[in-house]
Amino acid sequence: MLRGGRTGSFASQALALSGGRARGFSWSSSARSWSCREFPPSPLRAAAGAGAAAASGGYPAPGPAEPCPEPGSPRGAAPGEEPCGLGRVQRTGTAGARTGLQENSLRALLAWSTMSAKSAISKEIFAPLDERMLGAVQVKRRTKKKIPFLATGGQGEYLTYICLSVTNKKPTQASITKVKQFEGSTSFVRRSQWMLEQLRQVNGIDPNRDSAEFDLLFENAFDQWVASTASEKCTFFQILHHTCQRYLTDRKPEFINCQSKIMGGNSILHSAADSVTSAVQKASQALNERGERLGRAEEKTEDMKNSAQQFAETAHKLAMKHKC
Repeated sequence: MLRGGRTGSFASQALALSGGRARGFSWSSSARSWSCREFPPSPLRAAAGAGAAAASGGYPAPGPAEPCPEPGSPRGAAPGEEPCGLGRVQRTGTAGARTGLQENSLRALLAWSTMSAKSAISKEIFAPLDERMLGAVQVKRRTKKKIPFLATGGQGEYLTYICLSVTNKKPTQASITKVKQFEGSTSFVRRSQWMLEQLRQVNGIDPNRDSAEFDLLFENAFDQWVASTASEKCTFFQILHHTCQRYLTDRKPEFINCQSKIMGGNSILHSAADSVTSAVQKASQALNERGERLGRAEEKTEDMKNSAQQFAETAHKLAMKHKC
């Protein structure tokens, strides 16, 4: 490539080697390749070529210049040397990095679509009934559901969401609702619903790893699910556990095979608190029983005191009577 103050010397060499024709290489940033350019002779270049020939000792001028090689074709090589290609420079990249970028994009797209669906469910299903949705998880069945032999065709593919909601009116009632969205439809349909009091057991399947599988056991139903992601299941379990602790007083569901972070990250504190509460209740019950026994003893003592006073009065009257 000819530019700047280096043009003269480089051009002289090119003219001396090319018989009056200047040749140079240039780099294309858009195509990322080298290209060869050949400049036609001019009177000044011809004179310079003649002068160079005279200065070289009278050697005859070289013949016609060789055609400029195409980009990507090999250059000339010395004997015993492999030709070197001068063509497009390939871009380098890590396949793992590109795969990771694609996976992150897919996760972001899935998270966005899930959040959009949950917002739509809250507006379409629960807001008209004056209910507030606390959380939801997209699921699919871990085991195929048995279909009756006489059942006709279904409504096609669908998405399933398990939603937890509470009423805005007092007294507050919490419920778990199964919501479906069928393929080709933008609306959501309410299917099954259970009151939170009907929930008997929540099974996290594996307490030692992040698992998307879980089971829900109700009084009259049992479902085995797989969440879309393990993190979505963890968030739903945290909300469900907190809701059970807040709104259920008598009978609370049993959470088994769950990680400590699913239980709010303080399952040890909960166990310690339950132990302390149990000890306090036992001590209080013992004190109450002791108080009752002391009360009965006081009553008996008072009765004995009254009896003694009556006996003393009767004895005094008998003594006065016989003395007279």
